[in-house]
Amino acid sequence: MKNLFLSIALLFSLINSVDAQSVPKYIALGDEQFEKNRFLEAIPYYEKAYGIGKKNYYAGYQLAVCYEQTLQYEKAMKGFKKLSEQTGHDYQTKSIYKYATLNKLESKFDLADSIYQELAKIPDIEPELLELANRQREGCLIAKREQQQDRHFQIEYINKLNSHFHDYGATENPADGHLVFATSRNLSGQQYQGSQYSGLLPDMMMYELKQNGNYHNISGKHKFDKLNTKWSEGSGTFNAVGDKFYYTSCENENNAGCKIKFSALVDEKWTSPVELNEFINEPNSENKHPSLSITGDTLFFSSDRPGGEGGSDIWMSLRGDDGESWLPAINMGKVINTQENEITPYYSSVHESLLFSSNGHVGYGGYDIFGAKGHSFFNPDLFNIGFPFNSTWDDTYFFIGDSTGYLSSNRKTKEVLDLYKFSVPNEKLFLSLLFAGELMVDAQIVSRYRDLGAIDLVTFRAEDYEGYALFQPVVTKKKDLRKLFNSSAVEGGSIASNLESARSNRTERTKNRDKVVAKNKPNKIYKSVDNVEHLYFDYGDYSLRLQSKQALNDFYKAVKDERYKKINLLSYSDHHGSESGNVRLCQKRGHAAKMYLVDLGIPEEKIQVMARGEMRSEKEKDHWFRRVLDRRVEVHVESHEPLALPAARNVVLRKPLTLDNIAEKMNLDPKDVHQWNGSTKKVITPGHSVRLYIPNSTAVDPKFFITEENIWEVFD
Repeated sequence: MKNLFLSIALLFSLINSVDAQSVPKYIALGDEQFEKNRFLEAIPYYEKAYGIGKKNYYAGYQLAVCYEQTLQYEKAMKGFKKLSEQTGHDYQTKSIYKYATLNKLESKFDLADSIYQELAKIPDIEPELLELANRQREGCLIAKREQQQDRHFQIEYINKLNSHFHDYGATENPADGHLVFATSRNLSGQQYQGSQYSGLLPDMMMYELKQNGNYHNISGKHKFDKLNTKWSEGSGTFNAVGDKFYYTSCENENNAGCKIKFSALVDEKWTSPVELNEFINEPNSENKHPSLSITGDTLFFSSDRPGGEGGSDIWMSLRGDDGESWLPAINMGKVINTQENEITPYYSSVHESLLFSSNGHVGYGGYDIFGAKGHSFFNPDLFNIGFPFNSTWDDTYFFIGDSTGYLSSNRKTKEVLDLYKFSVPNEKLFLSLLFAGELMVDAQIVSRYRDLGAIDLVTFRAEDYEGYALFQPVVTKKKDLRKLFNSSAVEGGSIASNLESARSNRTERTKNRDKVVAKNKPNKIYKSVDNVEHLYFDYGDYSLRLQSKQALNDFYKAVKDERYKKINLLSYSDHHGSESGNVRLCQKRGHAAKMYLVDLGIPEEKIQVMARGEMRSEKEKDHWFRRVLDRRVEVHVESHEPLALPAARNVVLRKPLTLDNIAEKMNLDPKDVHQWNGSTKKVITPGHSVRLYIPNSTAVDPKFFITEENIWEVFD
């Protein structure tokens, strides 16, 4: 009998051992589905792993995130609450934040606020998470105030268009008033099954509004329905005359690698769609939610490409000289974009403002709609546009048509997105009241990232060039990629004349957004933002400096034993020279860095060069040193877990110095300075950079050194 008990105990021990060995396999299978946004498929694997190993907090956290992403909020809340109450693991603070945020979604503002307060008291909380918690607390206060006010705005649920499925992203064709939106309902064409939520992948539909107030499906008219595929399509934006349509298409089941396409109306039929170039559709990134200016020369869109602030950001691009030859896209900056997600932009030409949705700014919960207006895209005032447009759930796809505005929200069911409309007799007056109304004062967002000199020009001074023997060619006039909100001299005519032309085609505005709402993807891919190496280059050159080679050597040593997904090399130039020539130069600079890393031992397929072109426009605040800092390659890393990669701080010399001189002035060990920069006894000429492993807060002597942080303090 004793041997029997021992055998049974041994059997259970063996089973437990087998189960324990299976946990990593279950997690790996779950991660594989999670990375593809297949959250429903990931749940069973994480459930199994968490069921076997109750202290596998990673599996528990991923499971709760999957519940959240698939709208199983009750299960998600229980999961995050349980992880919040357990101490000693890496996911406690994030779980507390998530638990508070889900309570905020349920309009439990006082409870959520108290949880955020407790979160802020935890020692060594991540600074980024603390900033998010503070924003969420402010959102709770604003939401409580706004709910008690009647601002005399009204929105209406569109009964005659909504279904039991996702319906979202409404936009009007200015030529005929036809309404286009995306839906996951079962249509006549073939659609694949979705994997994030139950249901089909979305397609687009076109409706005509009849005089009796009913909507008539005309998707087959002019072969508009032929733009749909078996995969995901989303609503988009028309040009001012209504004969071009830009929209998002994700030709895979995971909504990954989304691209922006356009179709033209030729002989009363919509043509086969064509992808925009790689400056818009950057490979291995989600590029979606297009919004076109009424002049047709500026495209806003959302993208999670490297080089942003985190998550999905709002980007913009100008049209080139030939048709759809769009120029390199630029990020809209830290006032508009956050480390979370900014999506679904809408640009109002008549009001000269940008509206978009975000879950990173101060809001009521989920995604809120925000408005940005100012003298510069990169220095705007920012507003939460308030109730009734925003709720504690997801509010997205803001758009104004001829006399009607639209937005999409899941506030009614807490599950699917629905279409809402509101009356807009005059867009400029409507948005002016919305932005500048007395009750909106409390909703103005003050950003600590404001660049007060974003549109100023600096007067060049001869003394700034002392000691520099550098030929700078005459700069030919180019389109300004960083245009102002108040742009009165747009190519092709003034805003007023373009508006009048658009009115003659039934409306005075265009543009929009698309795609199923881009839910936040926490803990999916970590992108290095702060800890990135900068490799600087001589004017017109793409050969690596000694300091850059040492930077890549140090980077390789730090990353070679780490698990990472890929390395992105973001390459920039200054604004001198032609735009196309600068892009080619960026490609060469990025390639030089890539091949050096390959020679060190990093697999070539894990390195991607992204030629970004000009760092800033000639119309922005300019200076010789500013252009020195613009000519660079940034080394970014994407990984499944956050990596602590050391990155040196670059300082640019104003005076000729040796490495020993630099060590003395910075009170550093000369051996370290030589090691960081590749030992040399040569005098380093002004305009070259030196790598120093010192904190960004460490002061440098502006008589000798220039940095990204102090350049305008020195030369203003």
